[in-house]
Formats: sequence, C-alpha cells, structure tokens
Amino acid sequence: MSRSAKFSLLGTLVLGLLAACSDDGDKKTITPSSSSSSGGSSGSSGSSGSSGSSGGVKQQEELSAPITASRTLTSDKDYLLKGLVEVKAGATLTIAKGTTIKGDNASKAILLVETGAKIVAEGTADEPIVFTSQAAEGQKKAGDWGGLVILGKAPVNYPGGVGTVEGILKNGSSTTFGGTDPEDNSGVLSYVRVEYAGVVLSTDNEVNGITFGGVGRGTRVDHVQVRHALDDCFEWFGGTVNAKYLACQYNQDDGFDFDNGFSGKLQFLVLQQDPNHPGEDNGFETDNDAQGSANVPQTNPTVYNATILGKNKMVDSAQYGMLIRRNAAGTYRNVLIQGFQSSIDVRDVTTAANATSGSLSLQNALFFGAVGPTVVDFINYPETGAAAPDKDNDGAFDEVAWFKNAASKNAWTDPKLGAPFDANKPVFGPATILAGATPPSDGFFDANATYVGAFKDASDKWATTGKWAVWADK
Repeated sequence: MSRSAKFSLLGTLVLGLLAACSDDGDKKTITPSSSSSSGGSSGSSGSSGSSGSSGGVKQQEELSAPITASRTLTSDKDYLLKGLVEVKAGATLTIAKGTTIKGDNASKAILLVETGAKIVAEGTADEPIVFTSQAAEGQKKAGDWGGLVILGKAPVNYPGGVGTVEGILKNGSSTTFGGTDPEDNSGVLSYVRVEYAGVVLSTDNEVNGITFGGVGRGTRVDHVQVRHALDDCFEWFGGTVNAKYLACQYNQDDGFDFDNGFSGKLQFLVLQQDPNHPGEDNGFETDNDAQGSANVPQTNPTVYNATILGKNKMVDSAQYGMLIRRNAAGTYRNVLIQGFQSSIDVRDVTTAANATSGSLSLQNALFFGAVGPTVVDFINYPETGAAAPDKDNDGAFDEVAWFKNAASKNAWTDPKLGAPFDANKPVFGPATILAGATPPSDGFFDANATYVGAFKDASDKWATTGKWAVWADK
C-alpha cells in the first residue's frame, strides 16, 4: 500500500468536500421532525434525530466550519460532521462522555486535528464517545464517512523531519506533521468508538478509521475500538504515542499499521478480521517507509499482549498475521496469531537482516491455525516455490527456523480460545493461562500481564464489557 497516497488523498477530497457542503460554513442546529427515526439522517432534508437516554429525540448540530477556538461538544445533542472539519492549531475540541458524532456520507466527512491542536474525547465504559455513520440503523456500512486524523509534533522519518497532508491548504503549515518533540500532546482518546469510516478514492488511496501522524507520547490513548472500517483500523505515521486496549473488528485492510518511524508502545490489542472480505488484510503491517530506506527514526514499535485473529479460511488474496518489511524493526512479545493464511512474512533482505541482528524481535509468541496449504507449523510458507506466496522474497531468510529458535520461547500449538471468530459474542481468552514474558515495569506497561495474548483467560473480558466496544457482523 502506498504510504504517500494515504495523505495525498485529502488533497483529492478537498474540492469534493467543499462542493458537497452547501452551507455558508456556520454551525447549524437542526430540529428533528416528529417523524424522524432514531439513529439516522434523512440525507436530502438534513433533518435527523436520535433517541436520548430519556427516550426523547435529540437535536442535531451540524459541524462544517473550521474549529478555531476551543469548544465542547455535549451529549444533550448529536452532531453531524460534514465535509473536512479542521481543529486548528491552538484550539482544543473537548467531547463529553456519551456524545455521538455522525459522519456525513455525501461529503465523506473527516475530522482533522491539526498539529498544535488537541482533541479531548474522554468517555467511560458505559458512556463512550461514538463516531458513526449518519445512516439509519441496519443501513450503516464501512465507508459511510471519512474518519479521524490526528497530527502532532513528534519525530517522523520523512526527509526534513516533516510529513505533509497535501492539498488542503497549499503550502499551509496546518497540513504538516512531525517535529522534534517526542512528548508532544494532542489530547486524549479514551473509551471512544469509531465505526463505518474509511474512504477509498482509488487503489492505495484511502482514509483509515483513525490515523495518527507524528503524534507524541504526551497524548493518552486507551480503550478505543475501530470497527467496520473500509481501510485500516489504526495507522501510525511516525510519532511516539503509546496506547492500550485497542480493538479492531471487520476492517477491510490492515488492523494495526506502522510506518515512517513510529516508535510507540502498545499493549492489549485485539483484532477480528472479516471472513467475507477477500482482500490482503494483514494483522500487523509495518514499514520503515514506502522505499524501505534507512531514514531515522526507524519504525520500531514495542508491542506486548496482542490477540490477532484472521479470517480462518482461504480467500482470494494472501493475508498475514504479521507482515514486516521495508527495513522495519520492532519488539513483539506475548503475541497470539490465529487463523491467517500465514502467521508471518519477513518480506525483504533488509528486514531479514534486522531479524538476524535482533533489532526485529519476536518472543513468547504463539501461532496457530494458519490455513495456507503448505505453511509450516502455522508459521510461514517454506518459500521454495516459483510464485508468491511460496516464493523466496527475503534472500533465503528462514522465518520458520527464526520463530522456532529455542531462546525465543515461541509456540505453535492450539491456544484453545473460547469463541474467537464469533462476530457477535466473541470469547477471546484461552481456557487456561498461556505463560508469557513479563512486560517492562516502566510506568506504561502492565507488568502483571505475564501471559500470551491480550486476555489472561476466558474470564478476562476487557473488550466485551460495557458499551464502549460493539461486536457485530453488521
């Protein structure tokens, strides 16, 4: 997938977004008629409503102008995000718990938090903040609106140390991200759900559910779910932001995608792929950059305690639990991969050298249920064939031998998960605890999570308790 295309797409979008927004840029409050249905907009009329906690119908306010001063969105009304809405540098957008923001379909609405701006979206387990489609319940689908993009001042490995979201404002500093501040603070995302997002304009030209560009570790991210996304659930372009308790369901590309110098820490990740989507949808996909250069900072995430679940069947395109390529490094511990065509592929010679040197490290992992016909011990193809995916692509690097190195303490046995592929009532934890590595006691990682996977056992239900995460096949 082209990395530059994902940001240049916003330039392509801007004319269409502006054309689709017929308002004068002011905020509009729309009072729903008594016939409005709950959970959707009528589209052409602009009126909509949703049921409040008291059973009434909420008013809906349109958000279509740039947010230039700090403001708060409250849960006593819903909000219709229309077109490209930018939170400008110096402004903070605060979103109260229990608030719903609906993305407009016609304009493929995008919320862009610019470098120097903040979003403070702090929900609770039972009163999450929800970014969703404006469509009626039962009619929502992936790609109904654009997504959430957050930019910051943390290091990235683009030439010159700065990346650009092209085309929104030509030569405007508001479109740039990256810098020299690893502690940069773009706000808070906590108990937030983003659903039915994603825009595909052309091949390799898409918007993700949530995109982080140069976001720093002063930002707090925890308990965030992206579901039914038309592209990746989460993608990081550089930056140092750390995150815990991330859930992804039924994405139509990668679950967790790391690029351009991302070096943050992640713990407790769960992914459940869509078995009906035929694309090459990987669990982890990671690149140093699109060229596989030696640019620094190198893409080098540290990941502990992940449960990454594939489609559990063969589809038209190969899909990998971990696709690591283009000079990426990383530290992966306590990762459970199940149900992909192949659990891992180290894609090229440079990345294979990182695995050999130890800058790419995978330990205390468990692979199971790979469905590729010649995959060895659920790990990878032998890469001795004449065509992909069984063709050598890494200078004869042997992923199977690397994974089976006794010092790595990896396993390739059945973890006996409860009901990991059930889209509506999943049970992600194993019947018994799978002993793993001890995470660092560094103030971020939970050092008590000394087990493989994101869940200690079948009674560990952090991703299925409360209202913040929804698990459904629609």
